[in-house]
Amino acid sequence: MGKIATTSPVWGCSVSDLRALAKITEEAGFDGIFSPEVPPYSAITNAQVFGECTERVNVGTWIANIYMRQPVVATATALTIQEITGGRMVLGLGVSHKPVNNRYDIDMGDPIEAMRSYVGEVKAFADGTSPRLSLKREMDLPVYIAGLTKAAAQLAGEVADGIMPYLCPPAYIATLKEQVAAGAAKAERDPSTISITNGIPSFVSDDGAAAVAAAKRGLGPYARFPFYQRLIRNIGFGDIIDQVQDGANPAEVFTDELIDSVALAGTPDNCKKKLEEHFAAGVDLAILVPGPVGKQGNIEVMETTAKAYS
Repeated sequence: MGKIATTSPVWGCSVSDLRALAKITEEAGFDGIFSPEVPPYSAITNAQVFGECTERVNVGTWIANIYMRQPVVATATALTIQEITGGRMVLGLGVSHKPVNNRYDIDMGDPIEAMRSYVGEVKAFADGTSPRLSLKREMDLPVYIAGLTKAAAQLAGEVADGIMPYLCPPAYIATLKEQVAAGAAKAERDPSTISITNGIPSFVSDDGAAAVAAAKRGLGPYARFPFYQRLIRNIGFGDIIDQVQDGANPAEVFTDELIDSVALAGTPDNCKKKLEEHFAAGVDLAILVPGPVGKQGNIEVMETTAKAYS
């Protein structure tokens, strides 16, 4: 099996839970733990919490919203965590979603070009080539970017050290990997140096039907975001999005086929077999996004995940 990382809960949790989740991840032998970012929680700050209570695993953001911080602040903070952890920090960047950014009166402009500019500034501050300020330290700072489209994947190939998609079936990962290679060729870079990750929801239970039902409930809200609506159409489930846009409850119209395509939902053995399909498609690092099946707390969910995949 390939490399596995996990995430803290998408909607946030306490600092004590963050520490416990990081320790479980490390004890399971996983490669890393990353923090999503939904205000009022800061993914970069959470990454520091992970780093200070672990010794081996990589830590990082999945993802930090580029519109919420100036590049110089993001770089300085990430480099501090890189120093604290002895080189285990990965800065994952994304543009979040229009409904989220609208809440804070953020004009996203052209997200692809905004990301291109932001990554360029971060890397220049970090490697000392910025004419405005050098933040260069002894350790490099890997910068990954979120991406669900071919254009985003090409951009990752041009400027980033890795790509961080989510809810992508193995076949679509293979497509994104091709676009990363195309972007790398355009920039005269070696595509093998660019990490292909995939964020994969995981709902594990000895009761496979309960796991699938939990996945439908847990993933339903994503179908209301335009970026994910486009992704779900692109992977062949446009009829589901049509129903959601007509007012249907996503959890009620999500099919078993859609869940099987984008998530790991079922018994531990079935989930591990499905995960192998992602590695076969070219995933270098599977970032598991643990979800509860039934009334499980954050710690129990992570313990179940660790037991299932380690």
